[in-house]
Amino acid sequence: MRSPFLYLKNVFKICVGKIRYGRKFSAGIIQTFDRLHLEIHGKGSIKVGSYNQNRGNLYLVSDGGRIEVGDHCFFNTGSCVTAVESIRIGNNNKFGNNLVIVDHDHNFKDENGPEFISTPVKIGDNNWIGANVTILRGTNIGNNCVIGAGSVVKGDVSDGSKIIQKRNI
Repeated sequence: MRSPFLYLKNVFKICVGKIRYGRKFSAGIIQTFDRLHLEIHGKGSIKVGSYNQNRGNLYLVSDGGRIEVGDHCFFNTGSCVTAVESIRIGNNNKFGNNLVIVDHDHNFKDENGPEFISTPVKIGDNNWIGANVTILRGTNIGNNCVIGAGSVVKGDVSDGSKIIQKRNI
């Protein structure tokens, strides 16, 4: 069991987040976050379910987009989720160290166009996603999937899939 002090600290942090961001931020009251960093800009919003936890820094950055995290998710050290459009993470997901989830790319080809090109990201339920994984815009991961360490994922991943990046060293 984690320290009761950590639970009290999280209740305080969630209350501060609700005061700071108002309706743009909501979270279940029972969390065990350690070093959670929230940023909400523009019309963005962040919604976090209950019984989530992390180890080390977790950055949830809504730069005008919507981030939704279900219940019972675990984020290991150094995870960053950044949305300019929409990122939805289901229930019971486990994420390894140094996770990056982004729903956008910089629009470097069109100087007169928007700064970012975005496509929503959806991650289903009961997934295990290893260390140093990057999930790019337009990715849809089904349920009960395993994404191996060091993978870069873009596109559709059907239910029950196992993705392992093999590299010759």
